[in-house]
Amino acid sequence: MTVTLEEAARAAFRSAFDGEPTILAEAPGRVELLGNHTDHNDGLVLAAAIDLSTVVVGRPRPGPVARVWSAIKGAGDSFDVGDIGRQPPKDWRNYHRGVCWALAGAAGPLVEGFDAAIVGDVPLGGGLSSSASLQGAMALFLLHAGLLSRSEETGLDDLDDRARLALARLLRRSENEFVGVQSGPLDQFTSLFGRRDHALTLDCRSFEYERLPLGDPPPAVVVCDTKDPHELADGMYNRRRAECERAVAYFRRQRGADRVSSLRDVTLDDLDAARDALDPVAFRRARHVLTENARVAAGAAALRDGDVAAFGALMSASHASSRDDFENSSPALEALIAAAGSSPGFLGGKLTGAGWAGCTVNLVAPGHADAFKASVRDRYRSATGTDPDIHVCHAAQGAHGRALR
Repeated sequence: MTVTLEEAARAAFRSAFDGEPTILAEAPGRVELLGNHTDHNDGLVLAAAIDLSTVVVGRPRPGPVARVWSAIKGAGDSFDVGDIGRQPPKDWRNYHRGVCWALAGAAGPLVEGFDAAIVGDVPLGGGLSSSASLQGAMALFLLHAGLLSRSEETGLDDLDDRARLALARLLRRSENEFVGVQSGPLDQFTSLFGRRDHALTLDCRSFEYERLPLGDPPPAVVVCDTKDPHELADGMYNRRRAECERAVAYFRRQRGADRVSSLRDVTLDDLDAARDALDPVAFRRARHVLTENARVAAGAAALRDGDVAAFGALMSASHASSRDDFENSSPALEALIAAAGSSPGFLGGKLTGAGWAGCTVNLVAPGHADAFKASVRDRYRSATGTDPDIHVCHAAQGAHGRALR
């Protein structure tokens, strides 16, 4: 018998704390379909929430102490909700503590402590944003449990789109300032705003967004894991961000800081004209970001027209740009992309997330997912000697929470 995440979370809670939880919150992982590394450059992104998720179950407890058990990590944490301290860099505890810190800063201190258990099936280090999934689930647990003293005043507890947008910004702040990963808003936004069988566009400057249908029937979203995990906080993500900023700095010097705040203020023609003045690395990083923005716009138009095949071709073009200009692919990712391109039903595919390892995401024509999965597994094993983890997913609903009976 298959155990659901809710059942696993309840069992983990009972084992860690005795008794039963009173609140459940769940938030999905996400795949970035187009817009690789555009979000931290004020660019355009196109993503989907997927049906792999993190579940937090818990209950308030008297006094100031919060106790958290992570079945994912096989470890626990305890802290004072009035004095939330950071752990060393890369420590897993910074994620749930950071959520408490960010929400308390916006909606008042936590009124009491809590017990919570965390389970999930989003692959860690796979580029599917298990971190944003955890953040979203923890945030909705706190809100549904009534643990924030001013959540009604701030409107966060309404959980309409306006409140979800405010929450996405708070969770990004948590990751940037508390965890120390300089991510853009894509991950938290997608986990909170997902809709079944839809993709999401987001303008990371204006925060305008649109939900776009993936088709009827929609293609499968097949996530292939290299089994080669990465860590965002190891510096590669922040290094690429700094390389993009070198290009921005050049254009600021030419035009003034009031006219250039990010690569969003630069056109491809501007970039081509400055090619000899820019260092080659900064030029390539910027070219990827600007051409990727164009692919997002084209991809959104393709989905509005119902042209999923054209959308898939743009995904494959995005991967080539990531590989050649942003240089965030890897031999394992390239082996997976090659295996996918020769498999039944393949419409398009690319690396997803920060890159360098982790996962690819592929659109696969309806009815072909099983054959695609078997073919990719065989081809990747033959090329690398490793069996990939392959998840046949679909675009899913965003984060939600409820009281438990």
